[in-house]
Amino acid sequence: MEHATYFLTRSQYEWLADELPEPTAKTKRVIPNVELLGGVVFVLRTGCRWSDIPTSICTHHYSSCWRRLNFWRKRAGIKASWKAVLRLLDLEGQIDLSLGNLDGTLVQSPNFKECTGYSGKHHRAGTSVSILTERDGLPLADSLAKGNRNDITSAERTVKKLRVGIKRRLGELNADKGYDSRAFRRNLLKRGTVSNIPERQRKQHRRQHGPHAHMDKGQFKFRAFVERTIAWLKSYHRLRYRYERKKCMFQAMVDMACLLVCLRRVSDLA
Repeated sequence: MEHATYFLTRSQYEWLADELPEPTAKTKRVIPNVELLGGVVFVLRTGCRWSDIPTSICTHHYSSCWRRLNFWRKRAGIKASWKAVLRLLDLEGQIDLSLGNLDGTLVQSPNFKECTGYSGKHHRAGTSVSILTERDGLPLADSLAKGNRNDITSAERTVKKLRVGIKRRLGELNADKGYDSRAFRRNLLKRGTVSNIPERQRKQHRRQHGPHAHMDKGQFKFRAFVERTIAWLKSYHRLRYRYERKKCMFQAMVDMACLLVCLRRVSDLA
């Protein structure tokens, strides 16, 4: 298992292999997760084809790695492991839900039938990935949308996915002008979250009476951390360009990257 420490430490690799679900069969030998996890992480990190997984990383056929990733997706094992890591980080005091950050990024892709669209802003077709982080940038939730949809369309869905143990809300949320919406601010207040979103200039000129929306410039500086988180996720080259035709498999890749980003921050996996 020399390859296990290439992307993760030995303890992180073994913990994740034990945490993810493993198929059972009575008629044939089932390949354990510990022998296939390296191949999945290698493809995610390098962005190579599944058939290019070297034997030094995984001695089994590349299709076994793809099928195991698909099995984890169907059993919701990746999301469950991600939530388990967030609970560990919360126990260590590394998650601060007093402030959150929300932003989206476009992952270029061919015009697949599922969850792709042409973005006029970026002048390319792709899938929009919405990321919600805590104060210091650890990813808490994500969601996908077509590239031709505005960021606000997936904002509410992303915030609703927040789960850190029994905690399900943020104290305050930072977002850019793309999320300036009265309905979104109202829904956040119903959840007990104060919105810290700057208003569009055209709205400021149009609005002549009444108070302006809440905006704390000091807290808004922490929004830079979600940009850093997006850079962390795109360091996994499989997320720089979407190769998966199916939306569910691309979602599994995004969830796996968020899981690994959080896992690398856990100090004690005993």
